[in-house]
Amino acid sequence: MSQINERYLSRQAQAQRYDKSVRTIERWGKNPDLEYPGEIEINGRYLRPLSKLERWEQKRAAASATNK
Repeated sequence: MSQINERYLSRQAQAQRYDKSVRTIERWGKNPDLEYPGEIEINGRYLRPLSKLERWEQKRAAASATNK
């Protein structure tokens, strides 16, 4: 996907998406075992590409399905 058309989610938007706190999103980002996508900082806002979050979700769902 072209980065020009890429959507980015703030930590707040990620917290809403996953029904978690912003602090939890921060912790996920610091935990290498979760393989949570990296973020970029723009003017003090921390953002993650939506496409990478969606791939992470798919990977986690697949891993969860195989562990059942």
